Amino acid sequence: MQSLKSLLHKNLYGQALKLSTFLHNSKLTATIYALFLKSNAALNPFQSASLITHFSRSGELPLAAHLLHHTENPDTVVFNALISGYARNNQTRPAFELFNEFRQAGLNPDEVSFSNLIKICDNLNPTEVVHSGVLKLGFGRNVFLISGLIESYSRFGCMDSVVKCFEECLDFDGVIWSVMINGCVRNGEFDKGREVFMRMMSLGFEFNEFCLTSVMGAVFDVNEGEQIHGFCVKIGYLCGYSMHLSNAVMVMYGRFGRKNDALKVFDEMPERDVVSWTGRIAVAFDCVEGFEIFKCCIVRGYEINEYTLINVLSHIEGSEMLVNGKQIHTILWKAGYLVVTSVCNALISMYAKSVRMDDARQVFDEMLHPDSISWNSLINGYSQNQLSNEAIEAFSGMRNFFFRPDEHTLTSILEVSANVRFMRWVMQIHSLIIKLGFISTDSIICRLITAYGKCNGIDRSKCLFSEIDRVDVVHVNAMAGAYDHCGCYADIQTLFHKRWNSSLNVDITTFNMFLKSCGALSDLLKGKSLHSLAIKTAISADKFVESALIDVYSKCGCLEDAENVFRNARNYNLVAWNALIMGYAQFGCYSKSYNLLTKIPEFGMKPDEITYLGILSSCSHAGLVNEARYHLKSMFNLHGVIPCLEHYACVVDVLGKSGQLDDAKKTIDEMPMVPDARIWQILLSACNIYGNTDMGTVAARKLGALQPENESSFVLMSNLYASAGMWNDVRQLRREMKDKIVCKEPGSSWIQVKESVHYFFADDSSHPQNEEIYMELHSLMNQMLQLPKEQDSFFAQFNT
Repeated sequence: MQSLKSLLHKNLYGQALKLSTFLHNSKLTATIYALFLKSNAALNPFQSASLITHFSRSGELPLAAHLLHHTENPDTVVFNALISGYARNNQTRPAFELFNEFRQAGLNPDEVSFSNLIKICDNLNPTEVVHSGVLKLGFGRNVFLISGLIESYSRFGCMDSVVKCFEECLDFDGVIWSVMINGCVRNGEFDKGREVFMRMMSLGFEFNEFCLTSVMGAVFDVNEGEQIHGFCVKIGYLCGYSMHLSNAVMVMYGRFGRKNDALKVFDEMPERDVVSWTGRIAVAFDCVEGFEIFKCCIVRGYEINEYTLINVLSHIEGSEMLVNGKQIHTILWKAGYLVVTSVCNALISMYAKSVRMDDARQVFDEMLHPDSISWNSLINGYSQNQLSNEAIEAFSGMRNFFFRPDEHTLTSILEVSANVRFMRWVMQIHSLIIKLGFISTDSIICRLITAYGKCNGIDRSKCLFSEIDRVDVVHVNAMAGAYDHCGCYADIQTLFHKRWNSSLNVDITTFNMFLKSCGALSDLLKGKSLHSLAIKTAISADKFVESALIDVYSKCGCLEDAENVFRNARNYNLVAWNALIMGYAQFGCYSKSYNLLTKIPEFGMKPDEITYLGILSSCSHAGLVNEARYHLKSMFNLHGVIPCLEHYACVVDVLGKSGQLDDAKKTIDEMPMVPDARIWQILLSACNIYGNTDMGTVAARKLGALQPENESSFVLMSNLYASAGMWNDVRQLRREMKDKIVCKEPGSSWIQVKESVHYFFADDSSHPQNEEIYMELHSLMNQMLQLPKEQDSFFAQFNT
């Protein structure tokens, strides 16, 4: 302080001004600067550069700019100091204006000048301007500047310029390789990133932790990740040397589902930062563990950021975790994170997974700056919760606010349209997909094929499939799924054979589809062939293949083979248990189904909705009313399984078949959900069997309201009126069918002879062996007519 007073006493204001910057007293500095201006003295470049740096760091940019104009013969260093200040404070326009003034003053910029300009580029145009200046003034071989340009171009997604800068660079070091790999990973060019890494290895460049961290993000094969992990351990970059590299290794293992390996890396870290704890939450085994780790971070005062919050919110789902989700929502509100768009997007998804779409919508409506991901989260939430109209309205709102739908938007809205079987919506979205240029995207094509299939538009699915240039296994699976929705099981088999005979890839999903078609067609021969093929290709141990094989053998009546597959399956595979229970149910083997149900908890598993659907189906096929009622009431109390429509349908079916129509109607009335068309059809069929015209009329009216095009309600009611002698009502029904152009679908059956499937329809005479078939039928009929009276009365008791 004494030396400062001495300088002021000697009128050395420039030196006093520089000295005052070290005292970090802005008022004192401003006072000395006023004395300096009053003295009409001039600053030399050395003093000016120091003062400009000081004032720009404290955010006083106007004062820093004023100092520049009071500098005598400012040089490059002085201009760089102010450009750096503008860059530090994100002032793009003033920085470039000062650079122009710099050039007009006849001074030559150096690498510091260009480096500051590269940092402040906020879009592609200024980056290209700086790039041209770098080349024009001969800095094209400066690795430091080229690295900055590569980083800037990659930030704006201009990978062509990134590659050009990299390829034209004549001098390489480890930094430029690391920046190049990081740019590829940032823009999803993972193959390119791995290629650059391999080139770097082949040329013998030394790796650093930053390069290895970048390449970890490009790994899409866990074996590659393990090799890089081993290399990092070998050269000593882990276990405390580089925290961010340890974080990258942990995240890599988490991305491939190797949670135990990720936890091992986390436990070996001597120090952990917010990225470490964020990654640890991401690899939590369930939502409870994820929330407990987050709570531990809060209690211990660890730093958290928006990525930590997004990770913990992604774990929260279901009504049982809703309270925890609301607690996190409160923390977000208190800490001011509700202004962060990505956090709000995660909050919308959390409420959607917890079946609280009203809360999700409120979060969305209160967002300051919703983006396309916000709209996608909302639309996807409505889709998950079967709120089709709301999803369509949200999609329209997104379009009205001029947000461009992306791949995720279109797949969600296609799923909504397919679930409600609305062909017109699917066709309109198809047109929009073509208009937006997504028609060549594999995921969109697959969703379109599936959507048309669900809407019974199999011809459109076939047309789309035939227009694909390079058919991949995902396209085949989508087409097989469309055939499955439309009941075209023979077409699934044809598709599989073409694929297999062409030596093209198939996967587990393809096998499952083909096995399902074998079960639907009762094609035991092909089912066994595919079983052998699954064993040969080593996919028979997959839990879905196991369950599909059990289903095939059950539907073909080979319960012993189904039991053999089950015995060879993994004990902890609930899917296989459910498949065998469903197989027993088809044959009314209630005791065997119930025996499996009691054994499931012994193997550490809990029965689910499918398990109880099989149990109730077995009760229905066996006519066990009391057992069906018991399981419907006890499924929630014993195992926490909430009954759904399918479970109630089984109970209504068994009550209807046993003639307890009043109890069946009472069960429908007491259901906690709205009955669908299938339940009313079950009740109508029971009324038809037992001749209850009053209740049948009610059921037919409900069925007609839900499915006006369903011909079964007209046929069943016609039969019911006819059995009751109500011929006027029969004529009126047939007149109504004619007016509405409702046609009864003809009955059909099929039989497989060797490799051929033969289909037969009612009153059909188109089969090539028609004459021989009818001759055999007449022969069988004559034999039946010649049966003794006592045998005839024996068979009559089975007539329904």
